[in-house]
Amino acid sequence: MAVILKRVVLGMLAVAAGAGIVYLLDRMGVPAGFAAAWLVLLLALGLLTRAGLLDEGSWPPARPERRPRGSEVSRLSWNINSRTGEAGFLIVRRVQRVLRHRLARLGLDLDDPGQETEVDTLLGPGIRETFSRPEVTRADLERVMAAVDRLPSPQNQER
Repeated sequence: MAVILKRVVLGMLAVAAGAGIVYLLDRMGVPAGFAAAWLVLLLALGLLTRAGLLDEGSWPPARPERRPRGSEVSRLSWNINSRTGEAGFLIVRRVQRVLRHRLARLGLDLDDPGQETEVDTLLGPGIRETFSRPEVTRADLERVMAAVDRLPSPQNQER
C-alpha cells in the first residue's frame, strides 16, 4: 500500500511541476500548447530511458568471440611454395630465431666471426650459410631443424 501511495504522490508532484513549467513558459511568451507538447515529449523520453528500452547493448547479447584455430600454423604452411619448394621470409626468420635461441643457450652467437668454427662444428657444414642465401628451400630448412635437434642441451653439458 505504501508503494502505491508513494507513486500517486510522485505522479501528482510531477503533474504539478509540469503545470508550473507550462505556466512559466506561457508567461515568457511561449504558447502553452507548444510548451505542453515539449513537456510530454521529455516525459516520454524520460520514461523510455528509465524502462531501459533505449539500451541497445543489452539485447541481444553479444556472441562470444571465437579465436580461429591453427592460424599460426596455416600462415607458416602457406610460406612454402609447394611447386618450387622455396621458403618464404616469415618461416625462414622463424627457423633462424629458433636456431639463434638454441645457440644462445649454449653461449654461442650465430653472427660472431670469432665463434664460426665452434658453430660449424656443432651444426655441421653449410648450415650457418643457409640464411645468407637469397633463396632458402624447404630442404634447407629441414637440414637446419635437424641440426637444431642435434644440438646438446645446456643441462646435458653440465653432467
